[in-house]
Amino acid sequence: MATGIGSKAEGVTTFPWPAGEKFRYAISVQGEKLNIWLESRSSKQQWQSGYLSKGEFVSAANTFVDASTMDYASYFRQCLDCLSDRSQESHRKLESRVNSGLRLELSFNLRLLESVRNANYVFELKPVAVERIDLLESRLRDQEEEMEQLRGQVDISDRAFLYAESAVWTASKLQWKPLASDKFILAADSTSITFRIPGLYAIAVLVNHWPNQNNTSGTISLIKNEVKIQRAVTGSTNLYDSGYGKNLSAGHRTSTSLMCVVQAKEDDRIAVSCTKTTYVDDTASYLTAVRMGF
Repeated sequence: MATGIGSKAEGVTTFPWPAGEKFRYAISVQGEKLNIWLESRSSKQQWQSGYLSKGEFVSAANTFVDASTMDYASYFRQCLDCLSDRSQESHRKLESRVNSGLRLELSFNLRLLESVRNANYVFELKPVAVERIDLLESRLRDQEEEMEQLRGQVDISDRAFLYAESAVWTASKLQWKPLASDKFILAADSTSITFRIPGLYAIAVLVNHWPNQNNTSGTISLIKNEVKIQRAVTGSTNLYDSGYGKNLSAGHRTSTSLMCVVQAKEDDRIAVSCTKTTYVDDTASYLTAVRMGF
């Protein structure tokens, strides 16, 4: 869609010829002169009419009384934005010319009572020399437009966010509290979470636990469908008590975190397992999941 018509209007259009080719267009008005610019989105070739006075594209056959150059620019924008179908009230046509030029024809029907008047306008577009920086800017615009289209394709109903909290461990697995999301299902034993919407997810886990004793190491693992997909090793922290002449396990709490990106299918399950470590009974652990895309 074009931006609002001011001194410049921009958009993307197509023509019966060349079939399937998309063109970016710009209609610019400076003073009482008008310029039409086209760019092929595939080849990046550019053409323009150059700034034309109203008398250079308006004749007795297509003039509108009291219409300004800005008015004509608005009419031309409507021609370029309408569906490329001869059944429409506005039509457009592009033809190849000598010396790599193009001829642009824009027309629209004006109905008055039972009569129809057709106004036709012809522009000779000349090739524009394209600098390297112009090519880079054009490709960047294409990427931005593609990103906007992708964002539009992700329906709001397909967005998924999960915040899960656990305060209990059951058979080495975190047991989750009821979920506040209809995009995920909590298992009957509360130890696994099922995806209802497939997609690419960013998952983060934070487990609060006590340090290990006796110089042993434990693990915190993220499990998908009973397969460990990420694991962190938890070490032990010891203090030496000179009075007793032995090492004592440090009595402070610690935490371990996991973070990864997971491609999940519908009905895939995730869980968090903890081995050789002890949970902190008055502090929760957490899992968050955000759907990033398809």
